[in-house]
Amino acid sequence: MHQCESWKQKKLYLLIGLMALIVVGCSREQEGTAIDISYINKDETKLVKESHYLKGTNTKEMIVEVLTLLCSVPDNKELKAPLTSGINIITYSYDGEQVIVSLGEKYKELARTTEVLTRAALVRSLTNIPDVNYVMITINGEPLMDMSGNAVGIMTADMFVDNAGAKVETVESKVNLRLYFANEEGDGLIAINREMNHNADISNIPMEKLVVEQLISGPANNESYPTISSDTKLLNITVKDGVCYLDFNSAFVTAVNNVSTDVTIYSIVNSLVELSNINKVQISIEGNKDGKFRDKYELSTIFERNLSLVQ
Repeated sequence: MHQCESWKQKKLYLLIGLMALIVVGCSREQEGTAIDISYINKDETKLVKESHYLKGTNTKEMIVEVLTLLCSVPDNKELKAPLTSGINIITYSYDGEQVIVSLGEKYKELARTTEVLTRAALVRSLTNIPDVNYVMITINGEPLMDMSGNAVGIMTADMFVDNAGAKVETVESKVNLRLYFANEEGDGLIAINREMNHNADISNIPMEKLVVEQLISGPANNESYPTISSDTKLLNITVKDGVCYLDFNSAFVTAVNNVSTDVTIYSIVNSLVELSNINKVQISIEGNKDGKFRDKYELSTIFERNLSLVQ
């Protein structure tokens, strides 16, 4: 009898030990940083998230792991890796909160819908890494261009509409911009709320770039007036550590009607600072940061919000 009970106890201990080993084994398999990787469904109409555990102990190691996963065939055979079809990663770099990925020329051959999904998958997956908030894609070191021939620039995860299974071409969401235009006298600012359809055609455009382009295009009513010459071209725009760096062509110095220099500057600054990732703005002209803007402001000036001009 005692031997039977002893054997039962031994079996119980063995079972408990086996269960403990299984639990430990499972926990070891899931060690690391858990993040979602975005893959493309077979029909190429939406993104699907798959959880993975990264082994890397620092940001650069995690970036390499994520890029490797984006190139690898997923376990779920209903999904496709974004970076397949001969698209190769030439190089990558990491600076602060930003990752720059240089892809091969094959990327240009992607269909429009597939390209938007691929881009969104890269940005969403990489920005899931702690300390990575921005992603830029280049093709052989050259800036990635959108459908209109403009440089896409820096991207964030929230720029891409989550289409929840709907076809990319038909997806729309609303984007609300708060823009500052001139009053009739040109000595003050009027705040205008502009609602836009954020569809697949513009979902890849950085919000800061969209804001500046809307300022250049001017107001859409008779209550306010343009602050920037329509001949102005945005040559480059980047955001780093809360500072937005803008580079315009020389047409930017041209005054519009009777708009004051302060109104021109702060229509841009106040509009950009409305975005959550921007606190300050610096402006250059044709890459020059050493001169003055209309003989008043040094181009090295870093501007902050100024609501004293707002009516």
